[in-house]
Amino acid sequence: MSHTANTTFVVLQKIWVKFAKPFRGLFSMAILLMIIVAASGAIYPAMMQQVFNYLAGEETLFKYNFLTIVPTVIIIIAIIKASAMYLQIITVNRFAQSIATSMQLKMMSHLVDADLGVIIQSSTGIFISRIMNDINLIKEAIVRLSNNLIRDSLTIVVMIGMLFWFDFWLSILVLAIYPIAFQPIVRIGHKQRGNAQQLQITMEQVTSNISEIIDGTRMIKAFELEEKQKERASAMFNKLKSAYLSLLSGRARIDPILEVLGGIAIAGVVGVASWRFSNGEIVVGDIVGFITALLMLVQPVRAIGTLNAVTQEGVSAANRVFELLDTKPSIESAKNAIQLRADRAEIKFSNVSFSYKSKTIIEDVSFQINAGETVALVGESGAGKSTVINLIQRFFDIKKGEILINDIDIKKLSIKSLRSHISLISQDSILFDDTVSANICFGRKNATESDIRNAAKKAAADKFISELPNGYNTLVGPHGNLLSGGQRQRIAIARAILKDAPILLMDEPTSALDAKSEHLVQNALDQSKKGRTSLIIAHRLATIKSADRVYVLEAGKITETGSHDSLLKQNGSYAKMVSLQQFS
Repeated sequence: MSHTANTTFVVLQKIWVKFAKPFRGLFSMAILLMIIVAASGAIYPAMMQQVFNYLAGEETLFKYNFLTIVPTVIIIIAIIKASAMYLQIITVNRFAQSIATSMQLKMMSHLVDADLGVIIQSSTGIFISRIMNDINLIKEAIVRLSNNLIRDSLTIVVMIGMLFWFDFWLSILVLAIYPIAFQPIVRIGHKQRGNAQQLQITMEQVTSNISEIIDGTRMIKAFELEEKQKERASAMFNKLKSAYLSLLSGRARIDPILEVLGGIAIAGVVGVASWRFSNGEIVVGDIVGFITALLMLVQPVRAIGTLNAVTQEGVSAANRVFELLDTKPSIESAKNAIQLRADRAEIKFSNVSFSYKSKTIIEDVSFQINAGETVALVGESGAGKSTVINLIQRFFDIKKGEILINDIDIKKLSIKSLRSHISLISQDSILFDDTVSANICFGRKNATESDIRNAAKKAAADKFISELPNGYNTLVGPHGNLLSGGQRQRIAIARAILKDAPILLMDEPTSALDAKSEHLVQNALDQSKKGRTSLIIAHRLATIKSADRVYVLEAGKITETGSHDSLLKQNGSYAKMVSLQQFS
């Protein structure tokens, strides 16, 4: 069954089983408080009956001190109901928020563990929208279901009991009128699920576009695209408004239906009650008590009427959340996976082919990096160089061939142990919104301050870090944007040096550095490569010249192999790239 076809019951059952069960204590407490609220509300119509019977000279339950007892009872009941209602609202919202937080944590964990291919297929804004907007809709639905389906249903049952206690035939009249609204309200609710889904899709698109515009601010200003982006923003917000109004119009149709039926019910009661009173079949206190109970019945009935629409919106959001959570990662450790434990590592590609979205990226690639060797991989953009690095770390799985580390297929290795043996220095120097020290020690959680500082020194970063306002405790800002590109790169290099793994993968490691910093870092990298198996992707001659061997990759295939000097003598593609100063 597809997610969109899941019934409301199935979705609510999944939410209960997977997320709500740990909080059933809160749920039980909320139900107890709702019973108190519903039961205490039933006292009001009874008190109104007694008051008007007393004023009309009819017999009452309180024969003595009536004017003292009845007001006192009403005040006590009001206090009990108000206290229970307050605690119930707090408890229900805590229950709903606990479920929402649990779902958000589960979604975030799922995304962290998800295949890289899944993440890069969608905009960041889409995932943010599901974690924030969809969960808020689910939370609202849980609150409304708890309050309306349970509390208001209890209140309706109690009030209907009071109606029958006052007068049987008037109660039958009321119960014959209200079910008329059931069918159109259900139809509106089903339509609301579609409207809610469209609103959520639009919200995803808007969140994604906002993220793009903010992230691209520099480019927008550089190319004077401000007006175009304002027009784009206007169009997307108008689309969001339209989707929201479609949803709102569905909600708005329910209250008028219930209002008309409520008016018909009250008019019928007044007419029939007046006729029965004139015939002496009912006393004035019963009429007033009945109408009071009927009026108290209107609000919970109206809430139940609008509940289906809100529930369908929450169900639509929940389907999208489960669609994400039910997507299992395809790249996982095999059962009984081998734990890699090695101080030295040999990497071997054997007839490896890889395609992404039916496009061949690398084809029948074979090469070997002996333990302690440094190999450079060069080629034009799009030749598949970065893909090779991604495949070694099992960010993607190959379709054909084998990748071996110490003669063990990496698919047989525990992913965690595989990646623990690899240090990565990427051209995208990713930093998190934390301190400099925290960003460096991602490579080794138990590192001491001395270890962190030594790694920074090797990466030519200690000097500028020490000059920051709070030194190693300085916050780098979101994405490290409080630092320059070169500073971010040197911190990333320090992180890789600190990890001290036997395999070192470098994807344009010095691309963001000036000549002076590059020289310093190059010396540090040369030192850090000693005894390690290193694979370098670079466009700079200084980085490649020191490699033991160079592989030239063209259109996903290795076309040349040799040292820097021997490849120059071959006067092939490599020599041409050098002559065109692609390694300047």
